Amino acid sequence: MILINFGRRYRLNRNIKILGTIITIVFGLICLFTPYPDCLLASGLSRPIVIAYQSLSRTFWSIIIGWILFLCSIHQGGLVERILSWSIWDPLARLNYSCYLVHSIVVRTMVLSQRMPFYYQAHLVVNNFVSHIFFSYAAAIVVTIFFETPFFIIEKKLLKR
Repeated sequence: MILINFGRRYRLNRNIKILGTIITIVFGLICLFTPYPDCLLASGLSRPIVIAYQSLSRTFWSIIIGWILFLCSIHQGGLVERILSWSIWDPLARLNYSCYLVHSIVVRTMVLSQRMPFYYQAHLVVNNFVSHIFFSYAAAIVVTIFFETPFFIIEKKLLKR
């Protein structure tokens, strides 16, 4: 709403920016390290903590990403904004988006083409993970080269960007 009303020229007060950044860092640490005792202790986390974590972690994570995007969009992101604005991320972003689009098709194809039931064993899980990632990115490269890039060039020429 602030960006719509004021545009990218909006300037945050330094204290608000620092307070917002500290709050998002705390939210990030909560999201990352709350389930950690569940891995260490045999008893695990208590039920209220698990319920609170499951219901709030995605909201906290979206607040973190939203704050970073807001700071970068008003050009007050600092080092994070400079790193995220590197041109090396453009082809990788297109490739990752293509991978996101084809990943479910690759996984579904590989799972449905199995002839025997899958029994959980650590090495098989790692093998499936690596093969799903490999084939998803291989398919994403094909999609990016043959579909996305030609349309990107056509759009660039038509809109004169």
